[in-house]
Amino acid sequence: MKLTKATTDLICELEKIIGNQCYNPNSLNGYTWEEGLEFRYPVWYENKEGDDTKTSGRIKNIDKSKIGTIRYKFGSNHLYIGEAIINALEYLERQYGLDFNELTKLK
Repeated sequence: MKLTKATTDLICELEKIIGNQCYNPNSLNGYTWEEGLEFRYPVWYENKEGDDTKTSGRIKNIDKSKIGTIRYKFGSNHLYIGEAIINALEYLERQYGLDFNELTKLK
């Protein structure tokens, strides 16, 4: 898949949706004393200068060549969510004749 700016933004938006689905049933809200909290899992990526960057917000202004570096760190394990999303989009393109570069132009 050749990444355009719009497709890169789509990948970052999909990552945010996925990262917002974390839940820790063993956590405690200190204000409400509610057990179990949802949270945004922090994501790591290489910025334009090649430095590791961590954010709990939306990834902004990432160079399209760095999409493959977007990852979650689980101790010594890393989940390369950027590559996973690219693979999922490519699968959808092959299976259903979609073209996400063209679809993002319609937005």
